[in-house]
Amino acid sequence: MLSWFLSLLPFVFALWAAKPVLLPRMRTYKRAAQIRNLLNPPDVPLGSLLLSRSTPNQRLVHAFGLTSTFVSSDTKIHKTFTTSAKTLIAGIGEKDNRWRAVAHIAEATAHQFLPIQQSVEFSTLVQCITLGVVLSILFDTDLDALRYDDLVYVTSVINKRWDDSKIKDAAAMRQDDSLAKINLHIDQWIIDRDRYPRPLNFILPAYETMWRVVAVTVAYIYRCRDNALHDVAIAFGGDPTEERFQAFGEDGVQPSMQAIILEVLRLHPPTRHIARAPIASGSWWRTWVAPAVERADIKAVHLSDEYGEKTSEFDPMRFHPSRMGGRAELYSFGYGRLKCVAAAWAPMAAAVIAAKVVVQIEEARCSVTVGPRIGGRSGWDGWSVGEETK
Repeated sequence: MLSWFLSLLPFVFALWAAKPVLLPRMRTYKRAAQIRNLLNPPDVPLGSLLLSRSTPNQRLVHAFGLTSTFVSSDTKIHKTFTTSAKTLIAGIGEKDNRWRAVAHIAEATAHQFLPIQQSVEFSTLVQCITLGVVLSILFDTDLDALRYDDLVYVTSVINKRWDDSKIKDAAAMRQDDSLAKINLHIDQWIIDRDRYPRPLNFILPAYETMWRVVAVTVAYIYRCRDNALHDVAIAFGGDPTEERFQAFGEDGVQPSMQAIILEVLRLHPPTRHIARAPIASGSWWRTWVAPAVERADIKAVHLSDEYGEKTSEFDPMRFHPSRMGGRAELYSFGYGRLKCVAAAWAPMAAAVIAAKVVVQIEEARCSVTVGPRIGGRSGWDGWSVGEETK
């Protein structure tokens, strides 16, 4: 018996060594039920969920020095982060008073960078305005302390380091001193480190997702200038209340600002894929056949017929109660116990910023040059903002 067992050992070791070749390193899920089960599996302790999320995110430790719950399996760190995040986004006042304060900051930030003397890249302008708003709203940063060139540098470094983290290892990331340089700017913008000890933990998730939602929203407003989106944005910018946010036009043609944002999140989810490391099952053979990473394909599920007809087309009216009475759930902010704590706040915040960008572009008598396609983190070739031609 022993000799038989020993004779099998080389075969077992050969299979184990060949696992990366024989089995896929990544398994992707594209159906809503699969994604819900991946992101919120039943009867799994919080610590295991956090470990599953944090393992694929370790690249963000090397890229940005993050120490938050996104890169940690520690339940205490998770509780501290979520509590702090909820406090930061609570803002001042309640409901409409809070949103008017956000609108005032968004308007002041956009006004500070417009009008412009020469044409600038559309995505760069939106990045700078969004980061300025995030810094002012969350950290009470004085807008007068923000120089446009400094914001351009910081936002470009964030984009580059995010992309580099997907293809470079920790040693390669450490050879680049750009993280230290952007931290010098952040030190100048956020003075109270007793109150905000590690601001990049909060800046990154708030800004990195927000600017792309704002950019895509503004892009559709200008690309579809012949329809009602522009008028909706202007009206909402003048009255940024939750009632106005949710209100469809009485004519049955004009969408609500909320519907526009929801359609942006559906068709252009800022996080197209959500990765998880497999959760240990206690069975050796299940562990052996498990892929290195499991991935929820948010873009794919949002294009399913669960969201109506012609799902590859931009159509905010699909969220009208008459067309989607039992609204299908969006997964742009995740799902389940680890769903983004700002999921309820972010759509309205993005709408306020986008509307104020449009209002300020109009008041500054600037024009938006529309590119061939709407981008994401990149892909904004041909898009620019410049002085209106006379």
